[in-house]
Amino acid sequence: MREKITVMILPVGLSCLLDCSYCYHGGKESFGCKSRIQIIPDYILKKVVYDSVQLAKNIDFLSHGGEPLLAGLPYFKKLVGFQERIDFNGIIRNIIQTNAVLLDKNKVQFFSKMGFILSTSVDGSKRLHDANRHFSNGGGSYNLVKLGVKLWRSVEEGKNLIGAVTLITSTNVDYPEEVFNGLKKCGVTSCALHFCSQNESGSITNIPEDFKTLDFLKKFFDLWFEKDDPKFPIRNFRNILRVLCGGTTLDCASTVGGCSGFIAVDQGGDVYPCHRFVGNPDFKIGNILEKSLREIYEDGADLYARISKLHESCSSCEFLNMCGGGCSYEKYVVCGDFGGVPPECKIKKELFLYIRDKVSF
Repeated sequence: MREKITVMILPVGLSCLLDCSYCYHGGKESFGCKSRIQIIPDYILKKVVYDSVQLAKNIDFLSHGGEPLLAGLPYFKKLVGFQERIDFNGIIRNIIQTNAVLLDKNKVQFFSKMGFILSTSVDGSKRLHDANRHFSNGGGSYNLVKLGVKLWRSVEEGKNLIGAVTLITSTNVDYPEEVFNGLKKCGVTSCALHFCSQNESGSITNIPEDFKTLDFLKKFFDLWFEKDDPKFPIRNFRNILRVLCGGTTLDCASTVGGCSGFIAVDQGGDVYPCHRFVGNPDFKIGNILEKSLREIYEDGADLYARISKLHESCSSCEFLNMCGGGCSYEKYVVCGDFGGVPPECKIKKELFLYIRDKVSF
């Protein structure tokens, strides 16, 4: 049995009320169309929770999407209710990856009371964020995201922290300082910088040139390093510094074989190794109504091994422990093969060298 696993639940599948221009699912499902939203039935949710205890000693239940808050507060109450009924001695954590647009007082009070961990997405200042993270009518989401973050942070004098995923795009790549200050102004308490990747329809419109991305990352690191604020960690830089100090990385894409620590279940009970593969029949490893989650996870052993494949150059790379071989999904979409060279390989190597020299390791 694993020490820990993250069970990703997509309670409304890929449905979302935003129509972000860089969505890696490429608009697979109708955006903002409530009549088409299908919420995970109670009997499937119950089985996911009950079966998960067979997977690991400790479990993170990560509600993802699409936009999981479209499932409404009743879904989250049922999730907690099922968890409270199981005989489990390990640690259970509930995490939500949300665009924060639908956060309200009732949700915030419940999530805070039950110890939920929240993460959102912010691409910098209002103008940079709204350029890509908008509704189908073109209206920006920044003001609603900022309001949601404020509501969450206002509980018990700011005890609730909230991280942000920030994509580096052709829109914000020239403005690292504006992005940095925009994140702080929005109220988020940590950040994970993500590379904008090619989506499943092949779009590369929002992907900036490599040299610009590298320049952005160097300047962003310098800003963060100079501010020296331990209350505002940036996951990418923390991972690098942890490895330089003899530790390990903290996220799946930077860890060799990191995919095996995840399993994703959509609202119909279909199971995949990761939420980014949801809806692709080539990566469906079972359905929870036909087998237990443990049986499905074990049946998927060959697939997990395949998606964790490394390019031969990665195996001997001095930075493997910092990079982990990159995100399997992104290698597959760009290279058509899990054993391809990670698309951001050169950028990462240059960044690793820059940071190592900067901190004199």
